[in-house]
Amino acid sequence: MSRFLRGIVAWSITGVAIATAHSQSPSDLAQTAQGTAAFQNPDGGFASKVGGASTLGATSSSIRILKYVGGSIPDVLACVKYVRSCRDKQSGGFAQSPGGKPDVPTTASGLMAMAELKLPDGPEVDDALNFLASNAKTFEEVRIAVAGGEAYNKVHDGMKGWAADILKDRNADGTFGQGLTQARETGGKAVALLRLKTPLENQAAVVAFLKSAQRPDGGWGQKEGASELETSYRIMRFFFMTKEKPDLDRIIKFVGRCRHSDGDYGPRPDAEATLGGTYFATIILHWARRLNGEPAFPETAGFQSLFNGKDLTGWDGDTTLWSAKDGVLVGESPGLKQNEFLATKGSWGDFVLKLTFRMKGSDSSNSGVQFRSVRIPGSEMSGYQADVGQGFWGCLYDESRRNKVLAPASDSALKAIHKNGWNQYVINAKGDEIRLSLNGVESVRYHELDKEIAREGRAALQLHAGGPLSVEFKDISIQPLPLPKEDAGAAPGFHLRALKSGAEKRKYTVFIPPGYDGNTRFPVILFLHGSGERGSDGVVAAQVGIGPAIVNHPDSFPAVVVIPQAKTTWKANSDDAKAALDALDEVLGALKTDARRVVITGLSMGGSGAWDIASAHPGRFAAVVPICGQGKSDTAEVFAKLPVWAFCGDDDRSATVLNMRTMVEAVRSSGGKARLTEYRGVGHNSWDRAYNDPGLVDWMLSQTQK
Repeated sequence: MSRFLRGIVAWSITGVAIATAHSQSPSDLAQTAQGTAAFQNPDGGFASKVGGASTLGATSSSIRILKYVGGSIPDVLACVKYVRSCRDKQSGGFAQSPGGKPDVPTTASGLMAMAELKLPDGPEVDDALNFLASNAKTFEEVRIAVAGGEAYNKVHDGMKGWAADILKDRNADGTFGQGLTQARETGGKAVALLRLKTPLENQAAVVAFLKSAQRPDGGWGQKEGASELETSYRIMRFFFMTKEKPDLDRIIKFVGRCRHSDGDYGPRPDAEATLGGTYFATIILHWARRLNGEPAFPETAGFQSLFNGKDLTGWDGDTTLWSAKDGVLVGESPGLKQNEFLATKGSWGDFVLKLTFRMKGSDSSNSGVQFRSVRIPGSEMSGYQADVGQGFWGCLYDESRRNKVLAPASDSALKAIHKNGWNQYVINAKGDEIRLSLNGVESVRYHELDKEIAREGRAALQLHAGGPLSVEFKDISIQPLPLPKEDAGAAPGFHLRALKSGAEKRKYTVFIPPGYDGNTRFPVILFLHGSGERGSDGVVAAQVGIGPAIVNHPDSFPAVVVIPQAKTTWKANSDDAKAALDALDEVLGALKTDARRVVITGLSMGGSGAWDIASAHPGRFAAVVPICGQGKSDTAEVFAKLPVWAFCGDDDRSATVLNMRTMVEAVRSSGGKARLTEYRGVGHNSWDRAYNDPGLVDWMLSQTQK
């Protein structure tokens, strides 16, 4: 395994709960990602085991596994080339390896791999669909063929008659098949009909039957004895497509029993691990999380866990009411006369706090998440609270201080609530600004006008006075943010400084690393923020991207970091870009630094700026690290002698993903050394993963101008 992948795993799980419920903790998922990534071969394809021959089926399965466990394809550009090389140009179908004989299942796998890799819809897709429509004969071939079409949201004209053939086998109650195979046949054929855009008659009866067919062990099967993952996968796909819920806790536990200590999964409990078993398991867990109302993936990069999944270490409160069970922090109230809180022992000022929660009780039950709060005599907390409960969902409340709702929840956030399922709060507190989001929808944006209100304090979880209730919390993590202080000293830490640029002073931040002594020359990183941090305070630019990563790992950044702030743009000919370079020059002159070891990096707008400024000033930098920011391919020759490592999430805008690939390929074609990392299933925020990867930090610090 590459050092890069080891770094991602190491930093992504540091401080994170080791045993979240039933085989889906962040560390478990990271372990599965690590093992699957090792299956990629130098030809770009994946094998079903380390050292095996590449096949298109294994490649398609592996890139989907990596998506659902938050991994990364080690060499995505080689993977794209391998998938395309398996295409038979004459027939339009795909074979398991280049030059092989195409068939229906492999062609469907090829379409799914192309879609996962964001390859555009065009003649290749149409030819493959023609092949599927002409060659699929048996139901198993039809089932996989329509899955291939679904990858591009297409139903070929030649496929439309398949629905009538499937319906010929339907039972009177809407199910399919008989005996032990009835659940498997019903799930598979119902899904095929849905993919063919055919409404299901008696859908409620089908749902009820499949729920009743869930076995005591939590899964489904087609034979006597233990359930198995392939049948469970087919049936869970039906539930996911129809947004219906079987007993999710039981299926999650069943999948957990199929897991091996190395992170792979067998097709049944106690069976040898296989790539197929891992494929089925990881997707079933993904569907279960989504049906449960949980985020698709519990992202941990750049965050510190506040709950170890085992006990209440780091918290204080009434242990007769609060406990850790199966990786979940549980508060159980038998009926209380006063509010009770479980509080962190630590305090924070500016931060991003996120957690997933579920409440069970009556309509009047109430809970909440305290932040920037303090303990007061008795059992109470005083401070801000992100509220939970009927009439208060998504509100920002001021608990035991002003005792009122400071801001109600937005209508859109209220519509996103899962009252009987899991929900996720994200609390963003920066200075006077507080933002709450529920399930990815902004609920509150509040500006605190009272300067006497504390900007720092503890976090806490509430059991509200009243009748019996139970509330559960998991994936509780925080990203502390730097708060630069105005001074011009040389002590380690974040310093807010002012640069005289033209007729105005511009504020910027400089980070001085631990160990700076004024004698040793340190490398320098110039960081450019995104469009959301534009302004003139000099602070918010340091609170995204590289700044929080430094707070998490200050000893891992033995570099001086310059963080300017743009008012408008980072284009190379702009006043903002000129001011950024002026700030860099000021720091190079004022501190003991190495001008031959300056790396420029940035995210989003700053990623584009890194491409642009580096191309306009090729002699100034030792390397460039653009993150989720587009470049101009006609500048590629400039980077022939300038090392590049580009990053993005493959769930970012297609234009950004494809541009980053084009830029890296263009630089390589010009003779340059360029690397590309795409994080599977990650959207625009790929910077937390990148800047929290020790492999990237080491790489940046090792670059020197030739």
